[in-house]
Amino acid sequence: MEFLDKLITEHNIVLNPQQEEAVLTIEGANLLLAVPGSGKTTVMILRIGNMLYNYGVDPREILALTFSKAAASDMKKRFLNIFGDRFIKELEFKTIHSFCYQVLKDYERLKDTKAFKVIDSNAHIIKRIYLELNNEYIGEDVLGEITRKIAYCKNMMLKKKGIDGISVVGCDFGEIYRAYESYKLENRLMDYDDMLVYSYHILRKNESILEGIKGRYRYINVDEAQDVSVIQHEIISLLVGSDGNIFMVGDEDQSIYGFRGAYPDALLNFEKSYTRGKVLLMQQNYRSTKSIVGSADRFIKQNKNRYCKNMFCKNVEGSKIKQLGLIDLKDQYGYIAELIREEKKGVSIGVLFRNNESVIPIIDTLLRENVSFSVRENRSGFFSHFVINDIRAYLDLAQDFSDIDAFERIYYKLDCFISKQMFDYVRNNFKRSVFDTLLTVPNLYESNVKKIMDKRSEFLKLGSLKPGEVIDFIVKDMGYLDSINGLGKKGYVKDVLLQKLDVLRCIASGVGSTYGADGIFERLGVLEEVMISSKSKGKEVTLSTIHSSKGLEFDKVILVDLVEGLFPSGESVKLKNDGSDSSLYEEEVRLFYVGITRARSEVLIIGSDRFNGRTVRMSRFVRYLMDKTESGSLVVNVKGSTKAKIDVSGYGVGVGVVHNSFGDGVVVDMKDDIIGVDFYGVGVKWLLLGDCVRNGFIEMSN
Repeated sequence: MEFLDKLITEHNIVLNPQQEEAVLTIEGANLLLAVPGSGKTTVMILRIGNMLYNYGVDPREILALTFSKAAASDMKKRFLNIFGDRFIKELEFKTIHSFCYQVLKDYERLKDTKAFKVIDSNAHIIKRIYLELNNEYIGEDVLGEITRKIAYCKNMMLKKKGIDGISVVGCDFGEIYRAYESYKLENRLMDYDDMLVYSYHILRKNESILEGIKGRYRYINVDEAQDVSVIQHEIISLLVGSDGNIFMVGDEDQSIYGFRGAYPDALLNFEKSYTRGKVLLMQQNYRSTKSIVGSADRFIKQNKNRYCKNMFCKNVEGSKIKQLGLIDLKDQYGYIAELIREEKKGVSIGVLFRNNESVIPIIDTLLRENVSFSVRENRSGFFSHFVINDIRAYLDLAQDFSDIDAFERIYYKLDCFISKQMFDYVRNNFKRSVFDTLLTVPNLYESNVKKIMDKRSEFLKLGSLKPGEVIDFIVKDMGYLDSINGLGKKGYVKDVLLQKLDVLRCIASGVGSTYGADGIFERLGVLEEVMISSKSKGKEVTLSTIHSSKGLEFDKVILVDLVEGLFPSGESVKLKNDGSDSSLYEEEVRLFYVGITRARSEVLIIGSDRFNGRTVRMSRFVRYLMDKTESGSLVVNVKGSTKAKIDVSGYGVGVGVVHNSFGDGVVVDMKDDIIGVDFYGVGVKWLLLGDCVRNGFIEMSN
């Protein structure tokens, strides 16, 4: 206990009983399950300090493995801040990939050979293979999907059957995967995840290397264990053996990287995998208020594949989680800007979303409102997605009928029965206008001629429209929605494609009428540049996907786009409902849980009644969260814009009001723009005062 006393006297670090147990547990196989905000990284650092200072463990025998370079650097800095630099040169804080690179170097020395060259990016290889196999250039969105799924195959250790079972719309993934592997082998190359594959086989087949590493590292520490993949777990298992010393820290409730191969099942089977396997718990959250912790804990317990944990905290009760129901999702952007402007200086705000393209209209609005922010992920496949390029081609052709490249991109989507042979004729016989040339195609039917003339008129009209009008005209009047529906039948996720159009629609609505239709893409260029150049330093507002917010915390969290079909995704709900696989749905539950638990004091959830021009429901996650929140969460119904300022100075506690739905009541509580009204025979309802007054929903009674 002398070590713990020193932590108090020298560093003012006081541990709770569960943290103490983790810090003092040195030998054997131990899995520490740490809830959000429980101080897991600090505990791992203190445990290493205990091993060095209290048990006299040689620092060269300790290996700490982390998920990223940033995490490894952070752990090293934290150790320095607490214990100084006495052991820092001999301690090793590594990513699993950097450790595997070390294994490859050991193999080189042992066999007097040279390992394959590690490539920084495999994009150029995949582009070449895709072109050879499909006779067309690959889109950035498909390239990203193929790259991710190649990494997934390696991390999950999939065999041929599993690889062939993976689908990528528009291509044979298995064929591409095998061609990619053959190319690397022929050119003596390996990618980032090949380091895992080769290291695994080296450790299995070369006992001298394995025993040498096991003798070097007697104590293995693994941070963020819920993000470790199948092959990474296998490598760690080889290093530790069945009865070695391993300390894993993680939380299966925060495993959100399944698409990258994260394998939380290994944590659930920990005690079976290791002879002396023991599970420790850290259940006290130091980050959030009781209201947030209680709601999040109840929410995550709907998942079945998890350990029984009961997250708690001893902080203040705090504000209840708030839900905002908007008429349309586009209404949320102006409201977010207003909330940020009115927040006190020094309050950190995280605006979190499920899909990366959600950030684009938020950036657009915050720029117009002159609100400072940073973007956590500075690149998005949105700007190069085929849907965006299709709309660009429509507009380019509308401006210039001689733009044959734009015509080539969309001719088969124009509902004119234009065949590939007809397009080839146009290219070979081109005269000033693609439409004029089309009319000279031999043996055209009269119906073809009429359709071509009608389509030419539509493009003439498109070129004269204001920016805010063009997206709906292309989608509804020019038939692009039929193309989207057709892609939905071929395997594309229709809601994802429609969301991209909705983002474009939002951007277009903000482009001034003095601009031409091409002003939409001028604005997109500005937004893309802002995403790339945005820096987080000194900014109080952070825009981030929930995935990228992992490890961060904010005073206030705003979760946006909470509608069915987006979050949770339609695919995860379908798989769960048909009984085939609930794993994807449970991961989305965990993702929502991670988003909520980034907040210290406030959580605001935004959904809507309409999305992509159709009626939708608020996400079932929100409904479940609110229904299961015993203390009752604030439900605020926002109907309309919040930009116009109105006078609400007469409202206050004790003032009588009349609501058009709830009838007569009295204001019993008021915080900022939110009021609690006790309506006779109905009970207390929480309302957004400004919007209710602005839209005529409420007024003071006489």
